[in-house]
Amino acid sequence: MRYFLFVSLSFFLLSCNKKIYQNSQEIQLSQSLTAADLKPKFEKELYRGVIDGKFGLKKFHFSGVLYMKNFGDTATRVVFQSEMGSTFFDFGWDHKDSFIVYSIMEQMNKPALIKTLKKDFEMLLVKNMAKQPKGIYNFDRNTRENYIKFDLEKGFVYYIADISRNIIAIENADESKKVVVMKMSPVAPFGQLADKISIKHLLAGFTIDLKKIKQDVAE
Repeated sequence: MRYFLFVSLSFFLLSCNKKIYQNSQEIQLSQSLTAADLKPKFEKELYRGVIDGKFGLKKFHFSGVLYMKNFGDTATRVVFQSEMGSTFFDFGWDHKDSFIVYSIMEQMNKPALIKTLKKDFEMLLVKNMAKQPKGIYNFDRNTRENYIKFDLEKGFVYYIADISRNIIAIENADESKKVVVMKMSPVAPFGQLADKISIKHLLAGFTIDLKKIKQDVAE
């Protein structure tokens, strides 16, 4: 009986310590790559946005328009509003990428949720990243996808790119589990935001779906 308990416990511990990204091969690209190459370059972008999930025991659903604007090299603003014009949240970053909460509705004004949304948009907009990636890796030679790694305060983020320098997905993880997965549809060239962005929080239990609104239609 003790033997079987020992085996079960050993298997459990090994499973917990199993790395999710294995058999990687570090590669050298023919062209040097920096965070600035990945950073989306835009004046303003509009998306239809839907946020679904639960935080704690409470479920939530928000839908509206997500507005992102760059003010040159001085600041960036991300505002999510309902179709009626009420603001769910209004976030910003100054020229040093310091984060600012201009406003947020009471239902969303939770420190953990704000921190999670901050990280989402910093990964998407490539903010507060080191100038150079930690490394570039390939996990499957058949797909020829490159995993561009940047360390975060906790864990790391992979920008997954194809050989044509398009972003396929963004994954936030640690050595044992994925935390956030962002899928781009269709894939977006370096320096651009995809038309559709699907963000899944695998541990926090909520999703963000964004669909770009064409600027000429909005205006």
